[in-house]
Amino acid sequence: MLTQAKTWTAATPDPGAGPLPRWLAILAAVSLIPLILVLWASPHRLAPVYYSSMLVLGWLLLGQGRWQRLAIRLQRLPGPVSLRFLVLGYGAVVAEEMIVGTTFALAEGAAPQVWLARMGQFIAFNLLAFSGAIWGLGIAYGRWPQLRAHHVWLAGVWGLIAEGVWSITVGNPIAGAIIAGPTIAVYAIILAPAMLSLPAPRGPAAPVWQLPLVWLGMFALSVAPVALLFALRGAVPWAFPSCEYIAC
Repeated sequence: MLTQAKTWTAATPDPGAGPLPRWLAILAAVSLIPLILVLWASPHRLAPVYYSSMLVLGWLLLGQGRWQRLAIRLQRLPGPVSLRFLVLGYGAVVAEEMIVGTTFALAEGAAPQVWLARMGQFIAFNLLAFSGAIWGLGIAYGRWPQLRAHHVWLAGVWGLIAEGVWSITVGNPIAGAIIAGPTIAVYAIILAPAMLSLPAPRGPAAPVWQLPLVWLGMFALSVAPVALLFALRGAVPWAFPSCEYIAC
């Protein structure tokens, strides 16, 4: 996937760029207003709480001028580049799913046993669901390091695909437009720590024609873990979120 032999000199970072650029944070934040109104009377009314939590956390870590400092710290972590990438990729998923589990537990009264159960279920589900994205991006960033400049779109568009936002948009373009910004932002945030742990390349961004190749690779690498996820969900349904939370 990635090798220690590839050493890249960090270019001077663009203060307005990064895994959570200002325009994306503003777009996602503005989208929360109609999202709250749409979901106010639904079982998923706390979804804006989750998105808000992720945006605040993302901006604190990855906002303008801060992601560079985080990248320096992550790149100083010991161990092989590949292992560091995988640990941070899966670790970010675990951290994010703790927020998801807490959000759903709040909707059920926040009893400690419910909270622990929901966190465990969402972590189990998404460790498998995110595997294709983590490994796909790891391979892509190792082969074409300049793809890092397109991280927001590589991670964000994959989020739109994985969350089925494209199908929502076909049936309800307004709903799709509302959910698109927060989805792109959240996926860019989740997959940012692993990306930032890689030595930064110098030079122009990779050509955009490479992006569909990365998405195809992420899809191909998702087939086996998602198939395993469906099999396990059928065999031990109590270990994963109910169909009320994530469609079966």
